[in-house]
Amino acid sequence: MNLIEWKKYQTLTMREELKSQMKDGFDFTNHFLFSEDALEEMRQESLIESFEEVVEFEEEFDLDKSLIENHTGIQEIYDFAPNEDGTVMDLVFEFDLSMIDPSVKSLNALKDVLFAEDYEMELIHEKHCDDCDCDPCECDDKDSVSEGRAKVIFKRSKGEVKKKKICGPGMRLAGNRCIPQTGTQKAKERRKGIKLKRAKKAMGSGKKKKAALRGKITKRRVKGRSRALGNTIN
Repeated sequence: MNLIEWKKYQTLTMREELKSQMKDGFDFTNHFLFSEDALEEMRQESLIESFEEVVEFEEEFDLDKSLIENHTGIQEIYDFAPNEDGTVMDLVFEFDLSMIDPSVKSLNALKDVLFAEDYEMELIHEKHCDDCDCDPCECDDKDSVSEGRAKVIFKRSKGEVKKKKICGPGMRLAGNRCIPQTGTQKAKERRKGIKLKRAKKAMGSGKKKKAALRGKITKRRVKGRSRALGNTIN
């Protein structure tokens, strides 16, 4: 690289180091290389990048939230953070087989990272009704395997679902706003080829049976009951 490129690289490196120190609690009122406005911009970026909030949920939670492209505002995403002392969940991953090969060795390694007890893998089936006029949901006998996609369920994984803040596709963080990326920054981005579709709290079989029985009893009790609001207490 030439002198201009070297200087730009060193400036960006020092900027990231200052942001890392700000995330650790250090504050800077002045700096020989950056102005007060630049320091304030870095301070805002560090607050956004270090933001994490544990999400509480029941049953299922979809982590695969679509982001708005070229949106100038900060957007929220959800991620699973493995923790051996965390909540027990079943994690469902969807793999793009054209971009990543989930070998037994890699799946076992991922199982250990997620603190999961076991996993099972299956090809994704999609329903189609090319030869009938019925509802697609009724064409169970015409299921086909979706090419290049697979689903892996990691059973009884341990961790927490956390909410984070980032910029959407094609954008980068600048202070507390998002601005378009440069060509070099876009070239560095690569799709992972793997999506964490949802995290489901893993109830034991006994609890599931009790919940199902409770639902049947409740349904039987309210069946045929009048829905009038008379004689209710405010």
